Amino acid sequence: MVDAIPRDDEIWWEIEGSPETLDPHVNYESLGDWVLYNVYETLYTYPWDRPDPEPSVPLLAYSAPYVSADGLNYTIALRNGIRFHDGTRFNASCVKWNIERALKISDPFGPVWMIAEKLRGGSNLTEIAYAEGAGSTEYETAFNDWVESSGAINVLAQSVIQFVLEEPYSPFPAILATPVCSIMSPSYAIAHASNPYVASWDSYGVEFGESWNHMSTHTCGTGPYMVIDWEQDDYIFLGINSNYWRGSTSMGAGSITGIILQTNTDAYSRMTNLVDGETDGCYWPKEEASEIYDSFFGISHNPDVNVSTGGLSFSVVFAGFNLDAIRINDTDYQSPFSNIHLRRALSYYYIPEIFSDVYSFCEPTYSPIPFGMFGHNDSAFIDVHNFTDSVDEWNIAMQDPSFVDTLNSLGNKIILEYLITSQTPNQFYFIIADALETIWNHPDANMTGLNQPMECSVEGLDWSTYLTKLEQRNLLVYYLGWIPDFADPDCYLQPTVYHRGVYAQRIGYNSTDVNTWFEIQRTLDGNERLQYLNLIQERVAQDVPYIWLTQNLEFRVWRTWLHGDGLVYNPMHDIYFYHTYKEYLIEPDYTDPIRFYLILGIAVEVVVIAALIVRRFSRQV
Repeated sequence: MVDAIPRDDEIWWEIEGSPETLDPHVNYESLGDWVLYNVYETLYTYPWDRPDPEPSVPLLAYSAPYVSADGLNYTIALRNGIRFHDGTRFNASCVKWNIERALKISDPFGPVWMIAEKLRGGSNLTEIAYAEGAGSTEYETAFNDWVESSGAINVLAQSVIQFVLEEPYSPFPAILATPVCSIMSPSYAIAHASNPYVASWDSYGVEFGESWNHMSTHTCGTGPYMVIDWEQDDYIFLGINSNYWRGSTSMGAGSITGIILQTNTDAYSRMTNLVDGETDGCYWPKEEASEIYDSFFGISHNPDVNVSTGGLSFSVVFAGFNLDAIRINDTDYQSPFSNIHLRRALSYYYIPEIFSDVYSFCEPTYSPIPFGMFGHNDSAFIDVHNFTDSVDEWNIAMQDPSFVDTLNSLGNKIILEYLITSQTPNQFYFIIADALETIWNHPDANMTGLNQPMECSVEGLDWSTYLTKLEQRNLLVYYLGWIPDFADPDCYLQPTVYHRGVYAQRIGYNSTDVNTWFEIQRTLDGNERLQYLNLIQERVAQDVPYIWLTQNLEFRVWRTWLHGDGLVYNPMHDIYFYHTYKEYLIEPDYTDPIRFYLILGIAVEVVVIAALIVRRFSRQV
C-alpha cells in the first residue's frame, strides 16, 4: 500500500479506530469528520490559523449571507469555477441537491436534524421520520411534497442559493459549516446508485432511509484531498487533488500529496512508532501523557516530538444511564437505572472529580453545555456532591419493591460493559463500580429484600458486540465523548436531552418539559434564550439521565518536522492537511572538510570562553 517510512510529501498518522462511514450526510463521529473535513467542503468554515469557533470564512460561498429583516431568508452568493473531483461543475443546484439528499436519507442516528429542523417545513419531516421511519410510505409522501411546495431551498441563479427558515435562527451560518452540509458531486453519487430506480437527479442516488450506500465507502467532493483507498479497520489513504480550486498564502500549502491514516489499536505501539520516527503523528492517549510530556515544566520529554496543549476544547465526556428495559438471553429486564434514586446516588458521589484526577488535560464538568459557551450554567449540578446523600438516595430506591425485584431478577449483579479496545472507558467503569461498591458496603445502606449481596462487575466487549448492544440499548451504562458540530448549546442539548436526539433515544430520556423548553429556546436570543437554557439544565440536573464528567483540554502529538497553519488548534476542527508541510533540521555533513573544521573551530572557541569564565569566577571566590 505505502512505503515503510513516510516520504517528505506524505504524512503517516496512526489512529485508534476507523470511521463508521464516509457519507457526510450520515457520518456522526469525530474520526469520520476529520477525514471529511479534508475531502469535502462546506459553504462556510472556521479559520485555519487561530482558535476561533466562529464560521467566518466563506469557502464554497463567495461572501457572508444576506439575511432578510425577519431573519427567515438567507441568500448566499457562491463561488464560480469550482469542480468536484470527478470534474462536475459546482453550482447552486448542487447545494440544493445535497441538502435534499441528506433529508431523503434522514438517518435517525445521524446529523441531519441540524439542518432539517431549521428549514421551513423541516421539523414536520423529522417528526414523520421519527414516528414512521424515513423508509416509510408516509415519509416518502411528506418528503416529495416538501421538495415540491415548501420553498425551503431555492436556486435563484446558477451561483445564488437561498434558504428559508421555519423560524429565525441566528447561528444558521454555523449549521452550514457542519459536516452534514458538505457538498458531494451529484453526478458521481447518481452514477453509483444502489439500484437503477434511484439513478437520477430527482431520486438523489439513494432510496428513502438508505443510510448505507456507495458513498459510505467512497468520496467525491471539492476539497484538497480525495480518498484513494480505504480498508476499514486498517487504513485510509488520501491523495492530493491536483486540480484543487483554492490557492493559499499559508506556508507550504499543498506540499503534502498523500496522507496515510493507519489504524493501530495498540497505544504503546503507536507511541513507540512516533518516538522512533516511523510515523509523523498519532493518537496519543491522554492517560499516557507523562510518557512524552512533563506537565510541570510544560515541555516534551523528546526534542523530536512536539506536544501541543493548553487549548480549551468544547469536547465533553459523559456517561448515560439506560432508563429502559434491557434484553439478556432473550429475556427483558427493567434497567435498575430507571430508578431515579439510584442515578441520584451516583450523581452525589464525587465521580467527575475522581475521573479528572485519573486523567490529565481535562477539567471536571457538571453541565451538558460546556464552560466557555453561551448558556453554560453548572450551578444546579455542582452543589450535589455529598457521600451521605449517596447512601440516603440508595435507601430511598430500596423502598420501591419493584426496584428490589429488578435487582433480584438480575442475580443481584450489575454488569458494566465497555469497548475493550478503548482504555479510558475501562477506567471510567471501574470508577462507577467502586462508587457502587462503596455505597453498598456503607453500614447505613439498606440491603433488605435482596437475595444475596450486590456485586458490580466490569467486562470488556469487542467492537461488533459492543456496537450491537449499543444500538439495541442493551448497555446499562455507556460512556462517550462529544465534539460539537457547531459552537452553540443546541449542538449539545439536542443529542442528549431532547427526545429525538440520538443519545436521548438510546437511553430512553424523554421529558415533556425539557422538550418544550428546548423548542422554545431555539427561537430566542440573549437573556430570553438564557432563561430557558437555565430551566433545561436545572431539570436535567434533577432527572440525572447522565453523569457529566469532564471537559477536555487540547493534547496533540506529532514530530517536530511538521509545520503549518493546519496544525493550529481550533476547537471546531482537527488538523487541516492542506496547510501542513514538512521541514527537517539540516544535519551538518561531517564528511565535508571545510564544514568539519568550521564546526571544530566553533567548538574550540566555546570551550576556551567557558574556561575563561570558570577561571574568573574561581578568582572572585
